Amino acid sequence: MTDLDHEAVAAVRTAQLTVINAKWHICEEQAVERLTRIRGLACTPLFPGHAIIQVVACDGRLLGRVRRHHDGRSARWVAVPAATAHEIGAYRTAHAAARALARRDGLRRFRVTDCPNRAPKPSGGACPGPREP
Repeated sequence: MTDLDHEAVAAVRTAQLTVINAKWHICEEQAVERLTRIRGLACTPLFPGHAIIQVVACDGRLLGRVRRHHDGRSARWVAVPAATAHEIGAYRTAHAAARALARRDGLRRFRVTDCPNRAPKPSGGACPGPREP
């Protein structure tokens, strides 16, 4: 491979990561929009139909995400506050992780509502599942 080939591969990879990041942000905005209709602490799948990553909000304000992590023996839900990539802990349930995000923000909401995770109607703005680039 020539230097030009390496540069082309790097440019394509950068473009792919940019598209993936943009889709992630769009899906997160759509999830928060679904949560604005729910009072109190609530969570909904980041990607409709795929519950492994949940977006958590309180009264429509984004608190962060919780994601399922399986280490081979047990599964835990990891809480990650909004605008960070730092985990604040691992919990037995998604609701426990959501409550941890609320406590971190100084909220005293302990009941978590699950927002319906209906997949959007097929249109240009539909959010893809996590495996699509």
